[in-house]
Amino acid sequence: MAGDLDAAATLSEQVLAQDEGIDKLRIASHLILALIAVRRVEVNVASSHMQMIADDALMGRLTVLAGQCAWVNVRVREAQRGAEGVAPVIEELVDFGPVSRNVFLSQSAAAPWIVRLAMKVDQKPTAQQAVKLAGKLAEMNPQHHALAASALHAQGIFDRNLVDLRLAAKMQVHPWARASAIEDVGKRLARERSQQDQAIKIFERSADAYMTAGAPRDALRIKKRLWDLGVRHPQSRWRATPPTAIANLTETEAKVAQLVAQGMTNTQTAKHLFLSPHTVAYHLKKIFPKLQISSRVELARDWTNIASIE
Repeated sequence: MAGDLDAAATLSEQVLAQDEGIDKLRIASHLILALIAVRRVEVNVASSHMQMIADDALMGRLTVLAGQCAWVNVRVREAQRGAEGVAPVIEELVDFGPVSRNVFLSQSAAAPWIVRLAMKVDQKPTAQQAVKLAGKLAEMNPQHHALAASALHAQGIFDRNLVDLRLAAKMQVHPWARASAIEDVGKRLARERSQQDQAIKIFERSADAYMTAGAPRDALRIKKRLWDLGVRHPQSRWRATPPTAIANLTETEAKVAQLVAQGMTNTQTAKHLFLSPHTVAYHLKKIFPKLQISSRVELARDWTNIASIE
């Protein structure tokens, strides 16, 4: 929660290094390491930790932390497949059942994240349910200020209410959730041409906050938003991809990405690599979510920055 991912990873790895351990601690350790990997853009690592938990479930050992497992699972799935890939399962996170309640109670960023994603994929009823559940849990637990901030943040996204978003950012106590709220304030301001200078300052605050929370994946997204506003920063600032930035790509995917980033069409890339254009298109479909981009234009714009860190 505090953003000290190295310390969290060390503690989790120490638990897993023990020959025998309590199931709850082992599962929690895999969840922590998976979430750290998502924040660091190491999707394959995150997936492997979730597979370990899936193996435990298959053997009947998974009887705890169901809500946390659901939360980390959807985060990994979103990192792998994008918003559309996770859309079919988010409705289950707002059904007011024990798992959804546990997700919202244990993860102060869950409600805003679900509302944002549901709105993006045109699932307004799901977003509305998330707002309702967050508000109900905040009302039932007035002593937990993070729940109040989460409910206000979710409501602000749903209503597009800048006042609520600003207040949520001020109230939120958890670094990553606070950075997320600050980002949403920037997004609202950026929609108004007269407010774009202010939006730039807010986005910069958000990127700094994400880095403090140990989330370079999210800082990269903010850097792209600033580029869209015509703002360029030194490549070293918010270095948003770890040394393993391209490790998630296969050898062929890396070659395809490099050629497409240079401006080659799918047909030209296919001829160069002795592949079919259909295969190149398939590789691009896998490359985009791994690099957290959505188009070949973004790939061309970002590839030098991504590849230089490898």
